[in-house]
Amino acid sequence: MFGMGTKNRVRVLVLSHMYPRKQVDPTNGVFVHEQVKVLVSLGCEVRVVSPTPLTPRFVATNEKRRKYYLTPIFDSIDGIYVYYPRYVRLPGAFFHPISSLTMYAGLREIMDKLISEFAPHIIHAHTITPDGYVSCILSKKYGIPFIITVHGSDANVYPFRDKWTMYQTKFAINRADRIICVSYALKNKVCSFSDVISSVRVVHNGSDIKRFVFNPETRDTIQADLGLTPQDVVLVFIGNLLREKGLKEMMEAFSIISSRVRNLHCVIVGDGPFWSALVEIFKANDIGEKVHFVGRKPHHEVPNWLSAGDIFVLPSWREGHPTVVVEAMACSLPVIATSVGGIPETIESSKNGILVKKGSVEELADAINWLVADPDIRRYIGINARKTIEQCYTWEQNAKSTIAIYKEVLEGEN
Repeated sequence: MFGMGTKNRVRVLVLSHMYPRKQVDPTNGVFVHEQVKVLVSLGCEVRVVSPTPLTPRFVATNEKRRKYYLTPIFDSIDGIYVYYPRYVRLPGAFFHPISSLTMYAGLREIMDKLISEFAPHIIHAHTITPDGYVSCILSKKYGIPFIITVHGSDANVYPFRDKWTMYQTKFAINRADRIICVSYALKNKVCSFSDVISSVRVVHNGSDIKRFVFNPETRDTIQADLGLTPQDVVLVFIGNLLREKGLKEMMEAFSIISSRVRNLHCVIVGDGPFWSALVEIFKANDIGEKVHFVGRKPHHEVPNWLSAGDIFVLPSWREGHPTVVVEAMACSLPVIATSVGGIPETIESSKNGILVKKGSVEELADAINWLVADPDIRRYIGINARKTIEQCYTWEQNAKSTIAIYKEVLEGEN
């Protein structure tokens, strides 16, 4: 019924509060946009609705709120139409379950318009709450099937904050036509909430392997700009600066090894609330001159910063299936990461990366020391990492699997 010819293209309405805001927050939910771009290239028609907290000018007093205030109502990103309807969202985790209801209220006008003019075949929500719960209500109202992609915190964190969020989580997954988990670890977590195993599919996140590739010229340029030499060994971290990203452990391990290896440096790409604590760690361990904090960078520059490094480190306490690990591996970097979430599903330790125990400074330091000391091992692991991504973790593979699930739902397959 749903071939990919012009007349039979699957029309998808993507609902995701995580989505780039081109002018003000281009990295927000960029992994959702990467998937959408490939869905479109493979023949789907897509409209994106990205609910944004209503933020009057007089309360836009910090960077996060200013981004909300400056977000347009509508935009086109890479030819994809994106709508940013406003909804009331009070700050704080306490109001998370309430936001599901206020989000629905804020969506009604644009949804009526899109249902009438775009006539989507399916709603694809990203995160169980609030987006998946809202999609459940929309599905019933408009008689359109919906699926949910589970990314991580929506299963690992949010449901355990309060009974209402747990109720909404179970309500949404029990009614979704399909549930896509970005790792088998998340699948197990979702199935622990309710007996929904027959509805769950696993589709790992991907990478654009044409853009994410090691670039020696970019490496030389960035290292020169940072005052580094070709003899220096560079660790790279890219992500939000949060305590749960394991940054304290990373800096402690770096301090141990850098006291013995003078040419070891660390580049941190990102920003966030843990920045001030990192500065104190730099001062306490006298490693400030070896740590290069460059702030958040646009997603299209991420391959450059990965190319500037020799080793990528992500010692998170919890993850779904982090795209940054896949992107680092695509750039032929050996990755040191904690054995959490879906990371062990992609990394085979000592073959295409290194897995360490969550919270273990000793294991992290040993892994860093091993790779710093042996460039041949770094090269071997990096080559294997690239092969892994080429074979199993591209956005095209991800999108094809997602389209197959759309057709499964629309053609009534079980």
